[in-house]
Amino acid sequence: MSRQASLLCKPGDFSAAGPEGRNRTAQGKAPGLERCDRRALKGRAKGLVVLALATIAAGCQIPAHHEARQQAEQRWSEVRARVKLQLGRQQYEGGVFEEAAATLAEAAALDSKQPETFVLLARANLELGHPASAQKAVDAARAAGLDTADLHYTQAVILEQRGDLDAAIAEYRQARTLDAGQVDYVIALAECLVSAHREAEAAQLLEESVHDFDESASIAALAGHVAQLMGDAERAATYFGQAVVDAADDPVLAQQLGLLLARIGRCEQAVAVLRPIATSSESDCGAIRRALAQCEMSLGDPIAARTWLLGYVPDHPRDIAAQSLLAQACIEADDLKTADIAIQAVERRDASAGALLRAAWHWQQAEYPAAAGILYDLLERVPTNADAYHLLCAVLERQNQPDAAQDCLDRAAQLAPGTRR
Repeated sequence: MSRQASLLCKPGDFSAAGPEGRNRTAQGKAPGLERCDRRALKGRAKGLVVLALATIAAGCQIPAHHEARQQAEQRWSEVRARVKLQLGRQQYEGGVFEEAAATLAEAAALDSKQPETFVLLARANLELGHPASAQKAVDAARAAGLDTADLHYTQAVILEQRGDLDAAIAEYRQARTLDAGQVDYVIALAECLVSAHREAEAAQLLEESVHDFDESASIAALAGHVAQLMGDAERAATYFGQAVVDAADDPVLAQQLGLLLARIGRCEQAVAVLRPIATSSESDCGAIRRALAQCEMSLGDPIAARTWLLGYVPDHPRDIAAQSLLAQACIEADDLKTADIAIQAVERRDASAGALLRAAWHWQQAEYPAAAGILYDLLERVPTNADAYHLLCAVLERQNQPDAAQDCLDRAAQLAPGTRR
């Protein structure tokens, strides 16, 4: 090969031969140059192919890289959302509802797939008195395709607070359908039924649930309350008794049971339930002491009745019911001095009740004319006082006026049928 051909074959130097050289090659006059041009063109074509493939490959990697980045960002958002949910839960349980609402709103914005976030956010807003914000949280959860028992329960609470009881009942029922083992749903549904004046449905629900939740004192206690509302005191007492057993002698439930037993006249049982509470508790619950005193008097032990009240009445002079019971107990126990003090306290606040007690105080001392005079005056002012007629009957019998006594007894029976002297 000539030096000229060699020079013309240098890589990348296709212009040295000029237009004429290319023409000569094309005409077959310079075969050496033709071979060199072929090799150069092949090399150049190969380079162009490699460059094109690299460009295509790079173009394919751009969407894949973008998708991977989005997935990484989503995973990071979910991690942050879980952390904020945990913090919001702690704030809610600690009663810091305003901070909890703010934290949970951030968690919901980061990840809309966690039902608990929306539930706690709604409940935090309810605690803050923001029902509209609570409703927005529930709506956002449903818009995200979430459907859990807790969401239905929370929606029911919002509706119940709004006064839409029928809709609330439907949501509570749906919550129970999704999670039949949650006792809170049963209690909330029963309470809502009672609020809607559907006591019979509530009673049936609780009757069924008492067997489903054998150790739930709350359901038994609520069943007792519903039975009371329906006027079934005996059934109520049975439920309260079960509740006390289930709650391992919970003092609150025991108190409810004892007071109910006293109210329906099962005095021995009432005293057995209430006595330990009154003696072991530092509280001076007037209802317990009054019930104990009333039961002790019904059982024929006015001294025990007086004992329950003596330590309570001096610190509660405005408790007229307790003052009146103390006066009665002291009259029957022949403690007329203490009775007189208690009667004076009653007379200052309730003239009619005080007059009846004062007449009994005179009757106990065989001062029948004084007792009769007070009772006649009282009946002139309050002619419908059956207790006054009963006591006047007893006074007139002691004064040997049987016909007048019988008239008083008949009048008392008319005013209060079924009562006894």
